Amino acid sequence: MQESSACGSILCAGPDEHCRRLCQPLLDASLEPLGNQSGPAKLLFGVVGRHRAVQIRSGPGVIRRPAGGSARLGDHYLVLVPWSDCLLLIGQQRCALASGTVVAIDGDRGFELQLAGGGGGRHMVDWLHIAAPSLPELRRMTGCIALASGMLARYVSNHVRLIVKGVGTDEPLAARMPIFDYIRRAIRDYVQQADAAEPEALRPLHRIQLFIESHVKHPLLGADLIAREFGISKRKLYALIGESGASLHDMIMAARLEAAHRVIEAGGQKMASVIRDHGFTNASTFYRNYKRRFGRTPRAG
Repeated sequence: MQESSACGSILCAGPDEHCRRLCQPLLDASLEPLGNQSGPAKLLFGVVGRHRAVQIRSGPGVIRRPAGGSARLGDHYLVLVPWSDCLLLIGQQRCALASGTVVAIDGDRGFELQLAGGGGGRHMVDWLHIAAPSLPELRRMTGCIALASGMLARYVSNHVRLIVKGVGTDEPLAARMPIFDYIRRAIRDYVQQADAAEPEALRPLHRIQLFIESHVKHPLLGADLIAREFGISKRKLYALIGESGASLHDMIMAARLEAAHRVIEAGGQKMASVIRDHGFTNASTFYRNYKRRFGRTPRAG
């Protein structure tokens, strides 16, 4: 089947425009400015088949992408390279990213990328949206991997620039560039190295965290269900989680609040259904814990 290609640019007129859905067919994300610091945001994009390459230039702000991603793409994953220091929030993870960090994110996961301060008040993010089966390594490692590889960062960035400027030629770029396969192999090699360096005792905890985040809507999510899933006793489960300095109750509460927060921020659902769907039987308990975690009460959907 012949691959399609297209390229272009979108210039947002000013900060007010950032609060609207930003380039929905390309990113399934929004960009919100921080206070009055943001000027116009500019996107350069290229589409090759079902793959997308986007270069984002903006002032301080927050890029938000809700969970679920794009149903149009089916299986997919993202590779981002921010070129200034920023903060990535995904599930219960808070990752401080240095300039030039390569971040791979499972396509079904929601996240926030906070671009604030530094960079002279201007930020640039190279963004690849790869329509291919999501990496098993991503699902195993809670949906996100950060690679401190300058070589890979330059490789991704250079090819983003080629795609956003070079599509529309006689031969589809995807046929000439093995970029997606190369990135996939590089991520797999990185995870194998990380596995070898990680203490054996920490691996079960990571799998438990991923299971909890993937089952926040399960009405019976608790010690019985998790212990049965991993074939261990509840005593062993509590001991594993206790070694991390957390409790099972706090871990489940945090996962449910984070998932509910992503749905609320995306909008479109009634608050009562969000509360019920995320395992809360008491609205006042939800509001109290939500405010404690996020510093404010939830916005109405």
